Amino acid sequence: NMTFSYYFLILLVVVLSMDAFAAGLSYGMDKVTVPFLSLFIIALLSGGMLTASLLAGNFLLGFIPEEVTKGLSFTVLFLLSLYKFYDAIPQLHPKNGGLTTGNISRKVNKEDKAILTCREGALLAFALSVDNISAGLCTGTVSLPTIILLLLTTAIHFFAFRLGLLTGSVLSRRSRRLTWLGGAVLMLLAF
Repeated sequence: NMTFSYYFLILLVVVLSMDAFAAGLSYGMDKVTVPFLSLFIIALLSGGMLTASLLAGNFLLGFIPEEVTKGLSFTVLFLLSLYKFYDAIPQLHPKNGGLTTGNISRKVNKEDKAILTCREGALLAFALSVDNISAGLCTGTVSLPTIILLLLTTAIHFFAFRLGLLTGSVLSRRSRRLTWLGGAVLMLLAF
């Protein structure tokens, strides 16, 4: 069913953009200024890598038997959901914080702690896109024109990061851990 595929794609992109939301939340709470160009670079690179991996997934999945692709898609989405749960539960992290979205965000922003530069934004986009690439390669996509797919993935990442910035500037640190929702949705998508 083509309609279901479009809904699945949008839901997948929204869930995968939750890392961008969490990074924005982290920067918003730390009162880091993210200029429009840095935000655009983050969204474009994240959306571009997801788009490329979805298209590559379509190509690669054509050579693999359907049973194997279903198993591979399930495994990747399931493992990504476990990482999202790990990211969302601070008690699971080692003392130095581990490999979490918040820690990656803080480690990337080294030059001027009050401003996220374009170069730092590009580094952040690459760090946040690891799950985008793996999920895209294993799920493929519906037959949307490439430019539409790129615009969709970029816009969703842009708004997720921007919403994270706004939310982070408003909420206290106690309300920060909403990323478990991404894990729950990825788990549902896996099944």
